[in-house]
Amino acid sequence: QAAFDVLVALDRVPDSVADGWVRQALQQAAGRGITRITDLEMSWPLADWPRRAATGRLPVRVDAGFYPPDLDRAIAAGLRTGEPVPGTGGRVRVGPLKVITDGSLNTRTAWCLDPYHGVPADQNPYGVANVDRQEVVRLLATAHRHGLRVAVHAIGDRANQAALDAFEATGALGSIEHAQLLRSQDVDRFAALGVVASVQPEHAMDDRDVADRYWAGRTGRAFVLADLHRAGATLRLGSDAPVAPLDPWVTMAAAVTRTRDGRPAWHPEQAIDVPTALEASTDGVGVVHDGMVADLAVVERDPLVAEGLRTMPVFGTLLAGEWTYRS
Repeated sequence: QAAFDVLVALDRVPDSVADGWVRQALQQAAGRGITRITDLEMSWPLADWPRRAATGRLPVRVDAGFYPPDLDRAIAAGLRTGEPVPGTGGRVRVGPLKVITDGSLNTRTAWCLDPYHGVPADQNPYGVANVDRQEVVRLLATAHRHGLRVAVHAIGDRANQAALDAFEATGALGSIEHAQLLRSQDVDRFAALGVVASVQPEHAMDDRDVADRYWAGRTGRAFVLADLHRAGATLRLGSDAPVAPLDPWVTMAAAVTRTRDGRPAWHPEQAIDVPTALEASTDGVGVVHDGMVADLAVVERDPLVAEGLRTMPVFGTLLAGEWTYRS
């Protein structure tokens, strides 16, 4: 709630000031080799991004999403995921509809099949569902009918089961964001349904101690990147910034090593190799090949070597062949 209170306060900042902050953040992202972000702030993208683009070419491409209160507005405006947002010089596309179906591990509000260890029966020991199951189905069906992909926030295993059920019932396209705790039988469903597993590996490093406490006996089913990859699911690595740093090298390092700060690896059996992590960080592209759009990160060390990933020096970043950053 404190984070949402900050966002409300930011809405009161003059656009000219806030837009300057956004441009600084995009420039910092370019400095870490980033060429595209997904924006899921709780604002109307067709107002903000054309205004920001009017002050100069954006240094990073943006997929700008929105939330259920704006779904009817998006449909009325004829928005379809992947199409360019007018007035942005082709740098901004329509992103997904974001639906938040449960809470988080740290607040014990992620919706789970088993109770949180040590949480009394009168304090929602299973977590909470933010959206009724039938409403989730309605939202996904409506979005799919109008050419919109959906990004469903689901952290607990019960929330993930319900989200996959909704994708199966509607045929909707999109992702589950976080997918932190999964039943083994639901891992295979990601590939079968074509649902992207949009995961944030650094969260595993942030949350390993609280997971060991509240999900005791279940952490072998938490942050199961290797299981999802072996099952044929499409993995996409992200940050959920500002929850974790907007830095793909930090993200890749967490996915590959399952550790930081010299601690032993946490469930190392769920680590993925560097080529898989790179592919999952580049929209499935991985290494450079002929014919691709020249959105490139130029780095000073071999990006396919695990050692040193977390502090990878970036020499420069190009967007469509134009430098957006040079060290």
